[in-house]
Amino acid sequence: MSVNLSALPPVEIGDATGFVRLHRRELDLVQPVAATHGEHRSRRVLIVEVGAGESRGWGECGAPDDASYTGETADAAAAFLADISPSAFAGRTPVTAAMVRSLVSAIDGDACSRHPMAVAALETAVLDAQLRAAETAFESLFAATPKRAASAGATLGNMPADSASDSSVIDTVVRHAVDAVAAGYSRLKLKIGPGLQTTELVRELRAVLANDVVLLGDANGAYGVDDVRHVASLGELGLEIVEQPFAPHDTASHQALVATGAIRVALDEGVRSATDALDALANHECTDVTLKPARFGYLACVEALDKLADHGAGAWIGGMFDTGVARWANVRLASHPSVTLASDIGASDRYWVYDLTAPVTASAGLVAVPGVRRPGLSGVPLDA
Repeated sequence: MSVNLSALPPVEIGDATGFVRLHRRELDLVQPVAATHGEHRSRRVLIVEVGAGESRGWGECGAPDDASYTGETADAAAAFLADISPSAFAGRTPVTAAMVRSLVSAIDGDACSRHPMAVAALETAVLDAQLRAAETAFESLFAATPKRAASAGATLGNMPADSASDSSVIDTVVRHAVDAVAAGYSRLKLKIGPGLQTTELVRELRAVLANDVVLLGDANGAYGVDDVRHVASLGELGLEIVEQPFAPHDTASHQALVATGAIRVALDEGVRSATDALDALANHECTDVTLKPARFGYLACVEALDKLADHGAGAWIGGMFDTGVARWANVRLASHPSVTLASDIGASDRYWVYDLTAPVTASAGLVAVPGVRRPGLSGVPLDA
């Protein structure tokens, strides 16, 4: 069953008063975050603004500055949207979020596969404008009653092995973990992989953290086919969940790891849509589902979560070093009752020196959801 959008009126983007604008903002991270594909210290964010009469809608493109994640970059996404948006909407009224992908594909048949985060950002901006025009909250699209607060996880600023001595890196990550737990976070994510001292980190973290603190390792596909036993051993040391341990579409290795029963497995780069995530679950390539609206779009994520209730699997909302534009949208999505694990929606001040929107804040590891009385989906930039 698809998400019911019948109560949302279309918006007039293609007439004389409508527009699509692209904004770039340079933001600095509070501390560097390392992954196997590189180190992140800042991000040049791409924000999509849609104007439709009196309504505005906002979408954030999750594409990073470089191509190391999935090949899509923020610069390429901006160039694509600047080129295609006038043709997609010119003279076409009315428009709905559900039409965006077909409108884009009619001009460029491969666009949704080559520029998924750009298309998702455009779709999100249109959806946000529709919701605001109708004075309707995003949570009203759920098939079930939303939660009033969403559980947030914290990401630890792991550093590559050559950035300092092994012991100082481990001490720093452990200190950040203890601080995060003291702030109320009960799920901690760290980047793992060859060269990131993963075994030592997990061992030291488990020695100082309570058993009810969940450790999640995000490998970004860094391990190879011969590493199944090694990754399973991390579970035996106390790493509860591993995200994308092997290369995308390495079905056999993921199935072999799931079969060990030593660690829970979720996919990220290995799925291209919310439907793929559910198919991977049925195919025993994972035990839990990560849904990334920056890649799949919010409508597809809601549809997947509505279906996930029948699978009995854990789920969380994955982030992309989001500003408040997307982080607030992810908070709303994480209020879906099928989201059973802490999501990547930690407080803004853990990540950004300053944010574009009113900051997301967490108390005891929970983020209050804007709720059905607050129309829209995305966070609104303070300078809008």
